[in-house]
Amino acid sequence: MIKSPSTTWLSCAALTLLGFAADVPEAIAQTIYPFEAVYNVEITNIPIAPNIFESTDVGKSVDAPYGLTNLTNLTYAEFDPATSVFRFSSDPAAFNLEGLPVSTFSLFSSGSDRVFGSIVGSASLDFENFVGTGSSTITITGGEGRFIGATGILNLSESDTFTSDPTAPINSKFTISGSFQTPQAVPEPETNATLIGIGAVSVGFLLSRRNNKAAA
Repeated sequence: MIKSPSTTWLSCAALTLLGFAADVPEAIAQTIYPFEAVYNVEITNIPIAPNIFESTDVGKSVDAPYGLTNLTNLTYAEFDPATSVFRFSSDPAAFNLEGLPVSTFSLFSSGSDRVFGSIVGSASLDFENFVGTGSSTITITGGEGRFIGATGILNLSESDTFTSDPTAPINSKFTISGSFQTPQAVPEPETNATLIGIGAVSVGFLLSRRNNKAAA
């Protein structure tokens, strides 16, 4: 049977409408979490190579949002005696260290919520007054609990107090601010079904009108 031009057009219209409905992308919503908190932190440095240390930070906060009151950080640090500056990174390759794992910066609650990532920064020490200051950038790369898939950037500023004993822990205050976000997929089955239904009804209506005209 040879189709008339109008029949061909209506068939194409039906396929177009149905194809459009099938191709509607899944919407992605972002939940943004602003963050600002102060942590009291104890820093322990263990020498692992000349002027290079494995640095462990353990901290607590009384004002951290979302219950993320705990802080842990295992990082690598290189000390420059000429400038009294510590430079640190989660990546041991930054200091030509081989065979060591990339470390993790983590903020977590007493439950299952957690965000984690990497850190890069530096701190300057004043050995006359036994104080120090520093700043870092934390790149959030993941999370657990309600923060699965978290990404973002947090800024850290630190204020240190230490003693003349190089083996003693350093007491520090970390002020962390910034934001991170988590993805939330928003399925749209009702939207797709509605579009398909509209397409089918519209094409059916047009075909009915055409058949009525042909019969008249």
